[in-house]
Amino acid sequence: MKTINQPSVGTTPAENSAVRYLNQYRCPYCQTEWEDVWDCGCNDRCPNCNKEIEPYESALIEGESAETDLPVEEPASANDTAEGVDQLFMVSYEIDYVHRVSVGITAESPEAAQQLAEQAFNDATIWDDTAAMPLLSDEYHEAEGESLVWKSVAVARLPEPDHSVRQLKKEQAAMRVCRGLVEAYQQGEANGGSIDWDDLDQVMLLAVQALGKPVLEIQS
Repeated sequence: MKTINQPSVGTTPAENSAVRYLNQYRCPYCQTEWEDVWDCGCNDRCPNCNKEIEPYESALIEGESAETDLPVEEPASANDTAEGVDQLFMVSYEIDYVHRVSVGITAESPEAAQQLAEQAFNDATIWDDTAAMPLLSDEYHEAEGESLVWKSVAVARLPEPDHSVRQLKKEQAAMRVCRGLVEAYQQGEANGGSIDWDDLDQVMLLAVQALGKPVLEIQS
């Protein structure tokens, strides 16, 4: 079972909401457990396999009032505001997909290989990419015959980016760290083997961002 710790209450998407709930989630597909704070007991995406999961427990955070009035999000309508006045909208789409994972297994038969893969899936180790069970593919494909469903909702303010966006930003920062290190060493070789500390300081800032930590000023 894989447990993922989400950011603390002070950095969750519901930090500006009048009422906040601590939602507990457990993914039945990969056994990942996590928690997140929202303004209701809503579904969330598994940070490991991206499946939409309902919370198995949702508790009002102590000190919050369930009777506090919240702004109601209504579908966008031409009658909501005066003509020609711009509004703020949250636009999203949903589409069904197939998550296909392939691993390499040495076994006596197809049945034995499948049994080993199923056990690894139940133990949430199928993505570990080991020598005994290398990860060959981890892809998402749109389900055939499904239509794209759009939704546009007028909101008073945009919510904070959820865990999927935070994770994407960390991954993008990690790639920039890799590129920065390569460039710093290439520049060092061009300078006769001396690497500029200023170049490494910039990479360090990106590394801190990739880890999801506050960016601290680095003293030269």
